[in-house]
Amino acid sequence: MSFPYDGAPNLRPGANPEMRGRAHRFDPELPLAMLFEEFLASSASIINDATEQTYKYDWTYFEAWLAEGGVRPVLGSLSRELLVAYIASQQRRPKRKGTGTLSSHSVHKYTRVIRTFNRWLVSEDYFPTDLLAGGKRGPMPRKGVRVLKLGKVADIETLLEGTEKRARTSLERASRERDQAMIWLVADVGIRTGEAARMSIGHVDLDEASAYVRKAKEDRERWIPLSRETVAHLRIYLRRERPILSGVQFGATRPDDPLFVSAQTGRAMTTNGIYQAVSREYVRGGGTGRFGLHRLRHLFGTTASERGMDPRVSQLIMGHAGPESQEPYQHPSNDVLREQHAKITPIRQVRPSRGRRLA
Repeated sequence: MSFPYDGAPNLRPGANPEMRGRAHRFDPELPLAMLFEEFLASSASIINDATEQTYKYDWTYFEAWLAEGGVRPVLGSLSRELLVAYIASQQRRPKRKGTGTLSSHSVHKYTRVIRTFNRWLVSEDYFPTDLLAGGKRGPMPRKGVRVLKLGKVADIETLLEGTEKRARTSLERASRERDQAMIWLVADVGIRTGEAARMSIGHVDLDEASAYVRKAKEDRERWIPLSRETVAHLRIYLRRERPILSGVQFGATRPDDPLFVSAQTGRAMTTNGIYQAVSREYVRGGGTGRFGLHRLRHLFGTTASERGMDPRVSQLIMGHAGPESQEPYQHPSNDVLREQHAKITPIRQVRPSRGRRLA
């Protein structure tokens, strides 16, 4: 694979030289690794540590791909053809688990660092034009219509049945009570799994039936109300079961201690730990396969839309950055579509006749 540098800034196909920005700092020999470190440093105030680590991890894939293809990792090597070829290679990348290749959403996530870095180069006058901006993006995967993996009320019941199975030890009983409180919390207010993992004891006010949630993607907090059922389960967990998991009595805890703790470590649960624990409860309750709490978040958002909740209120509770994030939840669920369709379909007005059978 070869993408030769011809001594001038590369433009996307069909672009004219007049489309170039000023790019006062363009130097074809600037190392991409150095520019990437500068990009991370300048973005430190607007991205959190988790995003920075994700960017670094995904960037290593890009560097390895350049090395494999014999492409010099310098600024002058960048072209639309190069970036589109890299994106196409990610579309052929096998899944880490299971069979097949990455979905378009996964490709979009793994290549986000390249798109963001490219825009940063233009903003800092290192490059004259955004190679992936405007017009048709060719092989560049589109996010398309977001298809939500909706949970159902029956899924909540299956999860809760799993937590109510008889436990053999006090530690197992405490873990299930923790999972039950977590399920009630997420189903009640639709918080993200990462937000549940980051919650501390001080974020919950059981007397006021409310909590503060720190957004997983940013260091901002929002206030949410809690239903009395959720408060009851959180109270039981905090007073009776959490001390068994953490080894710290309820009265001796600090406000910044994690709310949900692991039975193995006594420390805060990770998002993956929550996923594994909830999947076990789902199977124990009679379900099949894995189950992510994010489905309950989607269930909350869809139910809120179908039952007429003010979109602004739903946006605040769910922690969406803007009203556009509410759009996927404003699409009716399959059950609602089926019910409404059954009411209006013209074929229901077709009369039976000789030789025509109606179900």
